[in-house]
Amino acid sequence: MSLTIGQQVTATAFQSTVTVQQKLGEGGQGIVYWVDSAHGPQALKWYNSVQATDEQRQAIHTLVQSGPPRGPAGRRFVWPLSLVTAPHTPLFGYLMPLIETQRFATLGEVWARLKPAPDYPTLCAISAQIANSYRALHLAGYCYRDLNAGNLLFDPRTAEVLICDNDNVGVNRASQCQVLGTMEFMAPEVILGQADPSTETDLYSLASLLFHLWCWHHPLHGLLEYNVRCWDLPAKRYVYGERPVFLFDPQDASNRPPNDPDYAGVRRLWQHCPPSLRDLFRRAFTVGLRDPARRVTEGEWQRLFWHLRDGAIPCPTCQAANLWEPALPALSCWHCGTSIALPPKLLCQHADGTRTTLLLSRDATLFERHLNPTAQDDEALSVRGQVVQHPSDPSIFGLRNLTTTPWRATFTDGTVQEVPPQRAAPINLGLRLDMAGVVATIVA
Repeated sequence: MSLTIGQQVTATAFQSTVTVQQKLGEGGQGIVYWVDSAHGPQALKWYNSVQATDEQRQAIHTLVQSGPPRGPAGRRFVWPLSLVTAPHTPLFGYLMPLIETQRFATLGEVWARLKPAPDYPTLCAISAQIANSYRALHLAGYCYRDLNAGNLLFDPRTAEVLICDNDNVGVNRASQCQVLGTMEFMAPEVILGQADPSTETDLYSLASLLFHLWCWHHPLHGLLEYNVRCWDLPAKRYVYGERPVFLFDPQDASNRPPNDPDYAGVRRLWQHCPPSLRDLFRRAFTVGLRDPARRVTEGEWQRLFWHLRDGAIPCPTCQAANLWEPALPALSCWHCGTSIALPPKLLCQHADGTRTTLLLSRDATLFERHLNPTAQDDEALSVRGQVVQHPSDPSIFGLRNLTTTPWRATFTDGTVQEVPPQRAAPINLGLRLDMAGVVATIVA
């Protein structure tokens, strides 16, 4: 039974009614409506008769009671707010926040050129936040179970991320689910019936989603898929489950992208990926393809993408955003081929022996995560410094102190100078900065 425009249904968690205003869309599980509620406009997913089971009702009730993971990582989930019921029917649904579809894009909309594609620094931020949210979900004891590109929305300009369709989230290895996942994103062991969805299978799906974001292609769609004449369920089971081979597996060339114009894009985008990202994709889809215990973790993805974001630099010729990392001694623009001169770098040395590097390009930002690698969520993304131009000489740049405590700057001649909050230290090679106990040096 579908709902009618103007019909009132009950949000049980709020003990209030909501009014159906407009149908927004329809899928395999049910229909999504725009509704008016006491909390303003919201969305309502109303299940069809196949999906409206007692188990699903209990699952929604549990998600409403527990709430999403804490902090910004949890706020990215468009989480169920209340179970919704109607009189004279056993069917039900759930209430959730309404998404600004004009601002947020799906990957499919970007591929179809309906929404702008994010530049590489923005894509790094999107990818890091996705990994951060799934890490928080897994640490809270949940698995997502149906992680796929259709559940992801992002603002291509601000890098804000939303994760929707959270009604299949369940307690890892404990609660049952009516959905095993979307086949294109399911781990091989789930496809073959050897395992149920879990945090380990989520890690495979996460790697596949990230590959779609960066290469606009499925990581297993090569010659094996190209030579299939009928793309039916047995063919998908073969490519995704029985004979999965990564497009760029260094040991197995049987599934390389075919010599066909439709596969030219993935070849090109793969080459544009920074070396460290290609390395992690190779691991995710070789040893991680068959050994769940060796899959790339959410924390590894998150660290990598913030590391890559720290090397963002615009091309001086075409202004395309490029990504530099220490493995690249030189950098040429991916778009026009111009050789890019690298600015100085801020090398932060931490007490545990680890180091972080920030490319001091125009408008580069120093975050708390550079000074404290263990910082999480809001704290990690707190701004601590900003590269700025000298007000009277645009050829001179400095690093402005945006903390509340002075920095201590030591110049190469031994001179020591205090850098109070809101003042800038000059970006001079060899300058040493003591920032609340974290020692950083400006290097070439």
